Amino acid sequence: MTAVVEDRKSFPYMSPAVWTELRRAFFKQLPSKVTLTYLSSVLSISEKTAKNVLPQLRNVGLVDSEGVPTPLTHDFRFEESYPKACAAILETVYPVEVLEIFTTKDADPTAVANWFMRYSGSGQATAKVVAKFYLHLVGAERIGEDVKPRTPKTAKPKKVASVSTESNVTVPSTDAEPVSTEHQTLPQPNLPHKPAPQQGPSLHVDLQVHIDSSASTDQIDAIFASMAKHLYGR
Repeated sequence: MTAVVEDRKSFPYMSPAVWTELRRAFFKQLPSKVTLTYLSSVLSISEKTAKNVLPQLRNVGLVDSEGVPTPLTHDFRFEESYPKACAAILETVYPVEVLEIFTTKDADPTAVANWFMRYSGSGQATAKVVAKFYLHLVGAERIGEDVKPRTPKTAKPKKVASVSTESNVTVPSTDAEPVSTEHQTLPQPNLPHKPAPQQGPSLHVDLQVHIDSSASTDQIDAIFASMAKHLYGR
């Protein structure tokens, strides 16, 4: 008795984020050829990761064996025709059974993954990734303005924090109430008059006053009063 080997098939898997970023790149400019360096540049991924992405693009039919974009990319890159591209991929790549069982993006991801595990004999981790991408295609969601070329956001001017400083300047009040005297200018002490700086050498005089220890308080006050009058003009 000859054993019948069930037909097994591998299914495409790709992060929805990478898929969406590819849509943005194709919208801006459809490349003449998709290479590892192209994917690495437009998707901001390493070439090692790009080696996993490129076969998936062939699997869904976006590029041929040489990496040249197929006519399907014309529907893929535009918002209004994107659902048509998803429908074409689903019809071409996936069995009718899975399309009839899981018809909406809200289907249970675990149930979808289990179906792929049984059908293709893949492991659980692989089946989960395949199921996630399948549901993403079933949803065929548009991404609105995000699919258009991104424009850098204008940075908002940063607010400069006000620094509190002590000031002796009194700000006029617009109210009829008296202005607060909290920061008004205080009267300055009557300091000795300093002569204006003059050109040439400066003169410095040291004055020593010897007061007899027997002098009374009134006499001492009279001495300093006389010094203030003759030396400082007071």
